[in-house]
Amino acid sequence: MSSFAMFLLEGGVDVEVAVDFAGITSFLAEESARYSCGEYIYKVSAGKGVLGKRWNLVVNAVDPNMEGQPLFPLGRMEIEPVGDDMSHIKIPPRIEQPVLGDDAADWDGKLFASFVSQLLNSLHSRGLIDLPGVLPTR
Repeated sequence: MSSFAMFLLEGGVDVEVAVDFAGITSFLAEESARYSCGEYIYKVSAGKGVLGKRWNLVVNAVDPNMEGQPLFPLGRMEIEPVGDDMSHIKIPPRIEQPVLGDDAADWDGKLFASFVSQLLNSLHSRGLIDLPGVLPTR
C-alpha cells in the first residue's frame, strides 16, 4: 500500500459534495459498481442510519469468482445531508474501524484504500471535489 493510501486511511476522509442526500445513494451505487482491485469488486450496503438524516454504509469486498461466498466488510462511511443540495461524506480513520485478524490490516487495508481512492477520483472526475491529480488505486 502506498504511503499516501496509508495516510488517507489513518486520517480518514471528510468531504462535502454538491449531490443532494436523496441522490447520493444512486451516485454511490453507480460509481462503486465500476470499482475493482485485483480480483475483487466492491458492494456498498446499508448499515445503521436515521432515515433522511444519516446513513452508515459498509464497504464490502467480493470475489466474483466465488459466488455465494459472504461479503467481507472492509470499512464504513457515513453520509449526512448538508442543506438541500449538499451531502457530507466521511470515512472515519482506520483506527476507529475494526480490523479482522493479524494480517488483515495489510490486505483489507489495500482493498479499502483502493476503494477510497477510486471514490475520490470519481468525485474529482465529476467536478465535485478538487484534487491535484488522479490518485493511485493499486
